[in-house]
Amino acid sequence: MDSITNFTKLILQRFYDFSNDHAFTVAISGIDASGKGYVAKRLEAELTAKGLRVANINIDPWQNPIPIRLKKENAAENFYRNVFRWDDVFEQLIIPLRTTRSIHLASQLLFSHADEYFDFTYDFRHIDILLLDAIFLFQQKFLIHYDLNVWIDCSFETGLIRAVKRNVERLSKQRLIEDYQTYYYPAQRYHFKKDSPRDLSHLIYCNDELLGTVAHVTINS
Repeated sequence: MDSITNFTKLILQRFYDFSNDHAFTVAISGIDASGKGYVAKRLEAELTAKGLRVANINIDPWQNPIPIRLKKENAAENFYRNVFRWDDVFEQLIIPLRTTRSIHLASQLLFSHADEYFDFTYDFRHIDILLLDAIFLFQQKFLIHYDLNVWIDCSFETGLIRAVKRNVERLSKQRLIEDYQTYYYPAQRYHFKKDSPRDLSHLIYCNDELLGTVAHVTINS
């Protein structure tokens, strides 16, 4: 049986035990290029096929412009704190959608590779499940907004291989590797030390070819 199907079953068990009146919110986090978006899309398809109404939100377009998020001074901590417009995305989108299950929100979002803004409208009605996908989600101040924490386990080595292959930043290979070694992965190590995100997860989806643990699901105690 496909590992995503097994993973979906675990999420559905939690969902059907859930009795609150807000949208059941699944936070999916992990290091950069760990496969968060891939897992979120597969889960969205599986849950939708079960007849559930799902909002799948990736918050990458809520990034701050490059001069704010990529600074050489205190690079790791700065990226951790300032990669996203955290207050805006939670106050304008995540909290209202989770609370009311519906939203119609016209937003200005960012093409991160070009540092250019574009208009986008979120339009969801009467959702059952909110999937939220981003790095650094498991900070203490945000945990109150999630019902289930999912960690995508992946080594930095595998993540970097994937990052170079996909190159969503549209940079040269050398520049991309420099950015990952200067900002992204040092910021993840800062996150590990400060928040211990893996320990805060309820489900762990191991997604790492180098470790020989592709798509293996475990339950965190």
